[in-house]
Amino acid sequence: MFLVPTIFGGVVMKESKSTILMNWILDQALAGVPPFAPASALAEDMRRRLPDASPHAQASKLILRESVKNFSTGFVTGLGGPVTLPLAVPSAILSSWLLQARLVAAIALLHGHDLKDPRIRSLVLWALFGDTVKEVLKSTGVPLTNRLTARFVIALPANVFMAVQRKLGLVFLERSTRWGMNNLLKIVPVAGGAVAGTLDAVVLRRVGNTAVEWFEEPS
Repeated sequence: MFLVPTIFGGVVMKESKSTILMNWILDQALAGVPPFAPASALAEDMRRRLPDASPHAQASKLILRESVKNFSTGFVTGLGGPVTLPLAVPSAILSSWLLQARLVAAIALLHGHDLKDPRIRSLVLWALFGDTVKEVLKSTGVPLTNRLTARFVIALPANVFMAVQRKLGLVFLERSTRWGMNNLLKIVPVAGGAVAGTLDAVVLRRVGNTAVEWFEEPS
């Protein structure tokens, strides 16, 4: 397995291919990929539209808006049929992960978190896995007496953080593969596109709600 050493909290970490890909997805979500604006633009736009609303209300509105947008993206990549399927499957997987990461990052910004903090960046990626993160934390011996928050993650020991990162990398690979198999539904062009789009929208709303829960408490 190809590994790249990085420094985290004074500890040398080694990133697997899955972690490198996850970080790439987050980098694209933060920078923006045409025609999609960066996460910071989403947050600023929502603040401008709802200047008197709380971060929670702004985030809730953003989740609703982006889930509709993600539905459209899923439907476009789901159209085609057997001839275009080999190209559509990777595109659908990456675009959905990217839009999820972008939404989570925007929600973190709305709640005043610093995306330059490596632990906050990690929590953005962790939010894509929802309750699976809690299961992984428990498997590493971390007691969860309260809900998961940014403050909780920042306080984790470096060795625990590294262990969670590795396990979530395996989950990421498994879900990407399974997601790719599910996209075989796209062999039926229009029906498959509708199914893919609906699935994308549901997943995005779920991830967005997880992000609100995790980030609404200051770090």
